[in-house]
Amino acid sequence: MTMDDYFYNGELMKCYEAAKQVTDEAEKALAEKYIQLLEEYDFASYPKSMLGVETQHVERSDESYPESDTVVEIRGIKDEAEFSRRIQELENIAKIGTPYEKAQSFFTQGELFLFAHHYNESVHCFKQAVKENPNKALYWGIAGQTMHRFGWMPFDALGYLEQAIYLDPHNARWKWNKALVLIQLAKDLQLAPFMANAAITLEEALAACGEHQRSLREAIQNTMDNMDSYVFS
Repeated sequence: MTMDDYFYNGELMKCYEAAKQVTDEAEKALAEKYIQLLEEYDFASYPKSMLGVETQHVERSDESYPESDTVVEIRGIKDEAEFSRRIQELENIAKIGTPYEKAQSFFTQGELFLFAHHYNESVHCFKQAVKENPNKALYWGIAGQTMHRFGWMPFDALGYLEQAIYLDPHNARWKWNKALVLIQLAKDLQLAPFMANAAITLEEALAACGEHQRSLREAIQNTMDNMDSYVFS
């Protein structure tokens, strides 16, 4: 695939890496353009992820993951003092825990901020979770999804979603979110290749959906049914 192919398919890290390998004089100008663009979005300093290191859990029928169970538990606490104690415990673990423990603490804090509608803090925590444990697809994916939903630049969201899909290529949610960002880019920039790749990605997302993931399947199908209105509205 070419740099353009990667770029229009939302595989921005692959585009960045391909651009850095260009030696052909005829392609150097385009390569430099991609390098400059993507380095503005910190692609040069992304944490390095490795396949096969972490278990990538399957999304459950209620759209949750096992990693979110602590969030449910904490949100169910009625006693204010106990709630404060648990939050303090999370913050302490984020400071002195192992990288694995720090990552899970930041993820939990990120979800709690998300429920409280503090989106900047939420994204910050998810990015810290990625930094501590870059091998967990969920951390990359939830960061990218949150970025897309709450006003970050599309290239920020795509970068994180790309890594989530790399680590967990059968996860329908991350593919669906990737397609949503590609649709946004097609609408904003009026570039057809983004839309063509969004359509392919939606098909892949639908195929990856488990039988138990009814609400996610419906959301993906709804996106497919309304693609034209997203672009031309």
